[in-house]
Amino acid sequence: MAQGTLSLSPSGREAAAASPRIQSYWGAVGRKLLKDKLALIAFVVLVVMVGLSLAAPWIGSNVLGFDPTRTNLRMRNKPPTWANESWPIFQQFTRGCNTSAGCPWGLWGEITRTSVQGLGVCLRAERGGCHWMGTDDAGRDVLTRGIHGGRISLRIGVWVAGVSMTLGVLMGLISGYYATTRIDDIINAIILTLGSIPLLFLLIILSRIFSPGPEGLAILIGVFGWMGLSRLVRGQIFSVRERDYVVASRSIGSSSWRVMVKHILPNVSSIIIVSAIFNIASAIIFEAGLSYLGVGIGPPRPSWGNMMQGSLGNFTDAPWLVLAPGFFIFVTTISIYLLGDGLRDALDPWIKYE
Repeated sequence: MAQGTLSLSPSGREAAAASPRIQSYWGAVGRKLLKDKLALIAFVVLVVMVGLSLAAPWIGSNVLGFDPTRTNLRMRNKPPTWANESWPIFQQFTRGCNTSAGCPWGLWGEITRTSVQGLGVCLRAERGGCHWMGTDDAGRDVLTRGIHGGRISLRIGVWVAGVSMTLGVLMGLISGYYATTRIDDIINAIILTLGSIPLLFLLIILSRIFSPGPEGLAILIGVFGWMGLSRLVRGQIFSVRERDYVVASRSIGSSSWRVMVKHILPNVSSIIIVSAIFNIASAIIFEAGLSYLGVGIGPPRPSWGNMMQGSLGNFTDAPWLVLAPGFFIFVTTISIYLLGDGLRDALDPWIKYE
């Protein structure tokens, strides 16, 4: 006599444990980003820099106590308030290093002591009583101008990334989809023509003629800086446009724009996102270079570039004029690059973090 076996169905918890875990693509991207400590630190630093820039008017009025455009010629090129006593000693140290006797390293004890005392004085000072990064040649507070300059420099970076990404993605998408056709030839001719123009000299000429504001300068940089992204997108579309799901969409009568926007564009979105982030950093550096040459954002509006331009010839006598905007540019751009690098790794489905 055959004996039947009684099997119990697994409980809900056991069934859930036995079933494979399904994770979406963007969920996997989020998990990989959370495991990338360097990218997370860069993101936090970038958020702090953006927050300082957005809150610059309030910080200047209620914390630091200075206006970024108000001049005071009696305070021109003053060292940081906390370094009033240590700065002359440091200059004595640097002069000693230029002699045959060598650097007087024993002075560093006095430099450290007076600097610590000065920091205590600054921490106890009332609002407007301490220039944490010194003053410029017009007596304006450098730290106040630095955090206000971030409002312009970061705004230009975002605008440039938006303009160049819009033009680059649109042209690359059309060129890649209609490859080897007349449309592709026309777009490539435009790219080659614009790419052959020296961008720096062209922007110098246009800036001199039109004297654009932050948005105008960003549009100029973006209009003449989208060609690299367009070529990148075009190359990526070559590997996507003949895949099965694209061919199937065409076979059921989908329009070309529907195929490009719904099926092709999402599959190159990771490249576009990373390129946009890198474009922000490149635009900040490019604006700083133009302003340093005197053709970008002009005074009295502060930007990190024109702060660097205003420090020409003062590195020996007033190094804080160079170090302050240089610090802001370095910290912001390195954070953007590290975040973009981490995002590039997270968006790559072939890279897995243990």
